[in-house]
Amino acid sequence: MKNKADQLEQDLFRMAQREKMILPETVYKEVDDKLSEIHRSKRLGRMTWKRAVILAAALVAMCSLTVTAAVGALQRRMEAMNEREMEDYFVQIYTSRLGADNYSRSLTDTERERMGRLRTSYEEEAVFPDRTLTMISDPEEYKGKGVAFYKDTSTFFLPEESMSDEELLEVIDFVYKRDYSLQAMNQKIEEGEIPFPEQQIAQQAAQQIAGNEAAGEEKTREENAAVPNDMIRNPGQELTIPYTGDLEFQNIAAGQNCIFLTGESSIHKMEIGSGDSELFFDDFETETYVNAMYEDKKGNLYLGLNVRMDENDDSAYSGITIGGVRYKTWLWILNADREVIRKVDIASLLEQEYGVRSRMITRIVVDEQGCVYVRAAFLWDVLLLILDEQGNYIRSVTSEEFNCHDLGGLGIGKDGRVYTQIQTKDRMGIASVDPVKGALDEIYMDIVPEGTIMLDIVAAGADTDFVFWGYDGIFTYNLGEDKAVNVLPAYEAPCNWEGVMYCALPDGRIVFADCSQYRNEGDKIKSVPENITFYYKSTLTD
Repeated sequence: MKNKADQLEQDLFRMAQREKMILPETVYKEVDDKLSEIHRSKRLGRMTWKRAVILAAALVAMCSLTVTAAVGALQRRMEAMNEREMEDYFVQIYTSRLGADNYSRSLTDTERERMGRLRTSYEEEAVFPDRTLTMISDPEEYKGKGVAFYKDTSTFFLPEESMSDEELLEVIDFVYKRDYSLQAMNQKIEEGEIPFPEQQIAQQAAQQIAGNEAAGEEKTREENAAVPNDMIRNPGQELTIPYTGDLEFQNIAAGQNCIFLTGESSIHKMEIGSGDSELFFDDFETETYVNAMYEDKKGNLYLGLNVRMDENDDSAYSGITIGGVRYKTWLWILNADREVIRKVDIASLLEQEYGVRSRMITRIVVDEQGCVYVRAAFLWDVLLLILDEQGNYIRSVTSEEFNCHDLGGLGIGKDGRVYTQIQTKDRMGIASVDPVKGALDEIYMDIVPEGTIMLDIVAAGADTDFVFWGYDGIFTYNLGEDKAVNVLPAYEAPCNWEGVMYCALPDGRIVFADCSQYRNEGDKIKSVPENITFYYKSTLTD
């Protein structure tokens, strides 16, 4: 499956290069300003930050391009769309269950080369398709002929045989019209010419929910309550369970025999297979957010926290400001009796050791020897921090060749070793970590298809060495094999994967917590508990 989420970004830079354009520093500042405005406005809803960056760049750079580049047939074709057409494209982006485009199969090398040539012809020679892309409302409608688009998951369904030039042009034309509509609609909204189409987006979302219910994708609480406990704990058992608790949680994490839910200044515990949760810990002195958690086999709980700083705190550490409020990054360690046994000032450690400030801890894992591995956001040259069982800093893990995404997966493999997601500009894989040398050890690159967006989960599989999850789907992988296997493609997602919460259970299953509705409380966005559903997905290969 070839993901095309960054195609617009590539097109923008290619167009700029072809027109010999040099964007001034003011443009980059304007991009930053646009991103800040988007983040504050909360209008992005469930869209990924990657999509937000592309959108902001499009709003600035694409408008600049249209001034410099010759206005030709392509521009007239885009401008010929009426407002209803552009609104349809715009709503599709906002209501897609996935944050990027997907293909039902990977493009062949030949198709990729031809698409590149046809895109140039499309832009420069006005070579347009004779027909428009076929839209389908259900994947089962696609019968294997021509190309079609399923908007709920932003998936292009392609024929098994090599695509014709016409079919490739239909895909190119659709992407250009949608991207143009996206930037044009946003510009009109920004300038106050039209209102944000909240009603249309809400109607489309309601239709999706109704369609899911009609298809039987939503099981009732009573149906799941009838599932025996031994089946609930079976790695092959798949469940759909509505949440019946009251916590407005923002993250989930797998314990050894439970699932933890974290909200503002509060942690709940939920039994595997249950729909309800109960308070586990809330002994925080001030407003606190738990961004990462890990429970070791002894029952110790490691918490990556953002703790609100006192307004009168004049300490050397200035804190990270979010929405006008300063927060500090900490690592807390709780024992099995829920007692805080250690508070580690990660923010000051990072500032002293590396001269940088991190917004948050994004991943934590503890190996069998008690070493604690921590990933901190915006710590560019350091992949991981290694602490001892008591939270004392030991060393960092670095690499001259590879880096990690801030939200890249970090977990324990079947062999008991720690593995992390790694990447270069255009390659992705995993690597084991040598805690003694502070370096990556065994490297496994190119095990997922080119264009795969991230591996948010790296964990031990049910009957495989690993299970991965990212926006392209669920993969399984055994060490020594050339490629991972996509056992659940993105377009078969059981729920909205845009903004979904996730964790991997010790039995190899992956759990998703999807919220279909949020509410605003000042600058904060909070989940609505009664609109949250848990999905348990098996990763067994048989």
